[in-house]
Amino acid sequence: MTTIEGPTIPGADEPDSGRPDQPVPPATPVPASATNAGNGSNFETLAVCGFIFGLFSIVIAVFALGMAARAVSESGGDSSAGGDGATAASGEQTTEIVMIDFAFEPSEVLVAAGSVLEISNDGAVVHNLSVDGMASDMIDAGGSGELDLAGLEAGTYEMRCDVPGHAEAGMTGSLTIE
Repeated sequence: MTTIEGPTIPGADEPDSGRPDQPVPPATPVPASATNAGNGSNFETLAVCGFIFGLFSIVIAVFALGMAARAVSESGGDSSAGGDGATAASGEQTTEIVMIDFAFEPSEVLVAAGSVLEISNDGAVVHNLSVDGMASDMIDAGGSGELDLAGLEAGTYEMRCDVPGHAEAGMTGSLTIE
C-alpha cells in the first residue's frame, strides 16, 4: 500500500481550528460585577448592608422611646413621688386615680386634707371607688367621676371597688390623708 502525500494545509490535522467552513463564536463580554465576585465588597453589597443597619437602628430607637414613655407613664410622670408609686400632696387639692380592671393606678395615694379624687375608668367594666364609707358613683367603662374627701380626717384608709368580687380580685389600694 502506498500513501500519497499531497500539499500540507495548515491546521488540517487540528479539528475545527481556523477552517473557513466553521463559524467562530463571538467573544462574550465579562460583566463588571464578575470582576469583584470573589471578594463580596462591591458598592451594591455595601449599600444593602448600610440600609439594613439603618433600619435596625431605627427599630431599636423606636423601641427605646416606647420603653421610656412607658416608664414615665407608669411612674405617673411625677418626679416627687419618690419612686414608691404614691402621689405626693404638695398642696394639690385634686388627685387623679385611674381604675383599670381589678386595680387602681396609683395603688398608693398621698393627699392633703380636703382633697378631691378625680377618677377615670379605663377598664372594660363598671367600677367605683370607696374610702371609709364614702363612695363615688358607679362609673361605666371610659367614664369619669370624682370623690370629695372633705369629711375624712388625717390618716391611712383602704381604697376599694364596691362591685361584688372586685376588691377580692385585688382592686384595693391605700389612701393617706395628711
